[in-house]
Amino acid sequence: MRAVRCLLLGLLGAASCAAAYEPDVFATADEVSSRAVYDLGGSGLPCHTAAPRGELSLEDAIERILCHAPRTRLAWANAKASAAQVGIGRAAFLPRLQGRLEGSHGYSDLDSRDMPQQSGHSRSHATGLELSWVLFDFGRRSATLHNAQQLLLAATASQDAVLQNTFALAAQAYYDALCAQRSLVASSQVAELAAQNLKAADAKYQAGAAALSDRLQAQTALSQARLKQVRDEGSLRQAVGLIALRMGLPPDTPLHLSSELDAQPDTGFVKAIDQLLAEARSSHPALHAAQARLKAADASLQESRAAGRPSLTLSANLGRRYTEQPWVFNGDIRERERSIGLQLNIPLFEGFERTYQIRNALARREASEAELAEVEQQISLEAWSNYQLLGVETRSLVRTRELVEQSRQTLEVVQGRYRSGVGSMIEMLNALTAYSSAQEQHIQALGAWQVLRLRLAASLGRLGFWTLR
Repeated sequence: MRAVRCLLLGLLGAASCAAAYEPDVFATADEVSSRAVYDLGGSGLPCHTAAPRGELSLEDAIERILCHAPRTRLAWANAKASAAQVGIGRAAFLPRLQGRLEGSHGYSDLDSRDMPQQSGHSRSHATGLELSWVLFDFGRRSATLHNAQQLLLAATASQDAVLQNTFALAAQAYYDALCAQRSLVASSQVAELAAQNLKAADAKYQAGAAALSDRLQAQTALSQARLKQVRDEGSLRQAVGLIALRMGLPPDTPLHLSSELDAQPDTGFVKAIDQLLAEARSSHPALHAAQARLKAADASLQESRAAGRPSLTLSANLGRRYTEQPWVFNGDIRERERSIGLQLNIPLFEGFERTYQIRNALARREASEAELAEVEQQISLEAWSNYQLLGVETRSLVRTRELVEQSRQTLEVVQGRYRSGVGSMIEMLNALTAYSSAQEQHIQALGAWQVLRLRLAASLGRLGFWTLR
C-alpha cells in the first residue's frame, strides 16, 4: 500500500516518498482519489522530468502538464486534509487513554509545640492511567463526522473540476502551438508564392513586357510575406516555450509536436442542448462540490445545536504513588487509586455564545444554498455558450475549407494569366492576399473548433483523454 502511495506522490510531482509515514488506522487515504492523469484515461505512470524523446503527442503533453501543474497538487493536498478531518471525526467516537508518570524531590521543615523540630528531604513518584469516553452527546460527534465527510466529497469534486480545467488549458496550449505551426507553414508557402511572383515580374520587366511598378509591387509583397513568416516563427517559439514551462522544462527546450491540427476526433457526446444541460446538472464536479458543501453546512448547523446539549462521559482512573520520608517515623507511604464513574455535563449559560454560533451556522447554510444556485446557473450558461459556439465553428470549418480551395484555384488562374501577359500585378497580389487570408481563417477555425469541443466537454463535466480520440 505504501508503494502505491509513493507512486501516486510521484505522479503529482511530489519531491519524495521517504518522509515519515503516519499510520492510517481509519483508511481515510483510500477515500482520497489521487486522480491526476489515470482517472481521466491516461497512463497513470509517474511524472516525467526529462525532456521528451522524439515527437510530443497531445496526450503526452497533457499528462506532463497535469503532473507539474501546482493547482492539481494543491487540490490533491486539500483533499488529503479533508480526509484527515474525517479521521478526526471518527476518532472522536473512541475512548481517550492517558498515562501519567510523576516524580518529585522536596525538603520539609516541621516545627510543632508538642514535638521537636524535624526536617529532611522527601522523594515521591507516581504512575497512573486515566480513561475518558464520551458515551452520549445528542449527535454532536455524528454531525461533526458527517460535516467532515461532506467536505471531503466537496474537496474531491473540486479536485475533479481543477483537473478538468487544467486538462482543458493544457490542450488549448497544445492546440495554440499547432495553430502557430500551421500558420508558419502557410506563411512559408505564401512567401514562396510571392517569390515566384517576383521572379515572374522580374522576367517580364527584363523582357520589357512589364513596367517597373509590377516588379516593385511584387518585391513589396515578398517582403510582407517574409515579415509574416518571421512573426509566425516567433509565435511558434512562444507557444512551444509555454508548453515546456507548463511541463516543468526550460522554455528553450526543443519540442516537436506530432499531432495534426486538422484531425477531428469524435463528437458523439454532443447531443440535444436540453439533454446536455440535464447531464451537466447531474454530473458536473463543481455542482457535486457545491451540493456537498450545502450538506456540510447542514451538518455544521446540527453540530452547533448539539454542542449546547448535555453529554455523558465514562471516566476511570488507575494509579499508584510512593512517597519516601526517612525523617518521619513510618514515613514511607504507598497509595493505590482505583476509580470509575459517570460524568454528566450540562451547559447552563455560555454568555449567549451558543446562540450566535447557531446564527452563524444558519447564515453559512444560506450562503451555501446561494452558492449552489450560482454554480447551477454558471454551468448552464457555460454549456449553452460553448454549445452554440461549437456549432458556429463546426459550420465555419466547412466554409473556410471551401474558401481556401476557391482562393487557391483563383490564385493559380491569375498567376497563369499574368505569365501569359493577360493579367495584372494588382490582380495577382489581390489573389495572393485572399489566399493567405483564407488559410489564416481556416487555421483559426480549426483551432477554435478543437478548443471549443473540449470546453463543451468540460462544461458538461465529461472531459478526459477519450475526448481527444
